[in-house]
Amino acid sequence: MLDSCLKEIVTRFNDFVMLPKTVLNGGISGISEVLVLADIARHEKQQESDDLMLDKLILTLISLEEENSLKNNYPVRQEQSVTIFQKPALYLNLHLLFSSNFKLYTEALKHLSLVLQFFQANQNIIYTDEFSNTYKLTFSMHNIGFENLHNLWTVLGGHSMPSVIYKARLLFVQQSPLAGADVITNIHSKEYLDQ
Repeated sequence: MLDSCLKEIVTRFNDFVMLPKTVLNGGISGISEVLVLADIARHEKQQESDDLMLDKLILTLISLEEENSLKNNYPVRQEQSVTIFQKPALYLNLHLLFSSNFKLYTEALKHLSLVLQFFQANQNIIYTDEFSNTYKLTFSMHNIGFENLHNLWTVLGGHSMPSVIYKARLLFVQQSPLAGADVITNIHSKEYLDQ
């Protein structure tokens, strides 16, 4: 579910960038993938993957949080004469880091501008996954301040690069089975009262 969500964002972004109106002064033509889904954190033995991320925009999921305002859904609902019980869905907000990993600083800024343009034009994304679940994601820029940004890049183990964080809400998870019962309309008993 998370992977299909992030792959959908990558696909839509790359399609958006290939449109003629979003190409910035001839800087993006001829590239099939501008944004890639990868872990920007520096791990041991990561040299081979570093080459794949060079001169790209990198999308990294940096955290998940539960949407507390939707946590207390009532698990029982009535549909016609049937009472249905199901645990409430888990609603998630995703914090997405878009890092511009380019040798030239001006190219990094140019590509980071594409992220801003994309989310200005696409504040909502609706998509259906392979299990026919439909998701509506709403994006907003998430500011964390200089100190927290420094801490984030320290935890990621790399040097700071031009980046922006977007908060995507609401992705839901619902895997609990349905349990239900029909309304009792009559009672049959074979027991008789002794007189």
